[in-house]
Amino acid sequence: MIKTIPMWAMMMATKGKKTGLAVLASLPIFIVTGAWMFLDGLQSGQNRQAAIGLICLAFFGACTILFAPSKKYIPGKTFQGYRNKKLSTKKAINYGYGIIIFIFAVFVFLAPEHALSVIGYGLVGLFSLYVLSKSLKFHADIDFSTNEYLATALGFPVGEKILVSYQNFVADEVEVGSNAFAATATKLTVASFDGNLWRKLSRDLNQVTRIGIIGDENQNYFVKLRFNDEADALLRIGLYEKLTSNPTLVIRKLLETIDASLLGSSGAPPAAQRRRVVVNSGTSTSTSKTVEPEAALVSLAPVRNIELAPDVLIAIQNAEEDVSRRRLEL
Repeated sequence: MIKTIPMWAMMMATKGKKTGLAVLASLPIFIVTGAWMFLDGLQSGQNRQAAIGLICLAFFGACTILFAPSKKYIPGKTFQGYRNKKLSTKKAINYGYGIIIFIFAVFVFLAPEHALSVIGYGLVGLFSLYVLSKSLKFHADIDFSTNEYLATALGFPVGEKILVSYQNFVADEVEVGSNAFAATATKLTVASFDGNLWRKLSRDLNQVTRIGIIGDENQNYFVKLRFNDEADALLRIGLYEKLTSNPTLVIRKLLETIDASLLGSSGAPPAAQRRRVVVNSGTSTSTSKTVEPEAALVSLAPVRNIELAPDVLIAIQNAEEDVSRRRLEL
């Protein structure tokens, strides 16, 4: 059974142990403080203090539910926010309506003498959220692709059906932290450049026991996979304009690939579209016609070429394979 990695543990992996532990330790403090403010406000007749305490109690209680526990991974359902951005955003907006109504209902209940002004502020908040919901635009560019040269360098046989691949470098622009991965319905291989050498980790997807995802303020996303031999990989999927303009599309494809390993062939997604790959020597491949159904709806999606240097491909192909209980951070 696959379980999710809690948000506080993902923060420890990406922001450092001090940050993760500080967030985890602060939640019960805020909950206790909110409960004290609420009870003290009720006893002393300070309605505003009681309202603020109740809101803090509800907010940080919800944060605890989101941050603290590990949950069972359900194919097609867990991490829904990365699978269907439009649907998850609509749900968030609906929750926003409910939260606004709840907050102002609390203020009206505790301070009925100010009910008229509170209701006015509430209506302004609801209208503002409505305007925001109508102004949102959703990215539909199917901009992940399968790079056959990269897949071969990572050790996949020529012609094997690659469901997802990703790289954050082109040509010979390789630096510390440059990384790449590719996956079929059964196997995942990742590679990372540490400044001197490429390192590689390859595991069957049925070895995955834990999955965690977290984003940061710079539109970088981190996906952590832990395997049954205690090895783990921390994948960094960023906003890299030359190759992808929406990292969440790559994450969605990776999740669908993991689902395929759990559900068998019936749950396998279609192969990713293939873009023109140019090797610096002048060799090039033609673009495959295999695309996802929704790609047909985005006829104006920009086409990006992928450029690779032969020496980079050779270095990845000859990368040292990481052994069990090793951590590969990308």
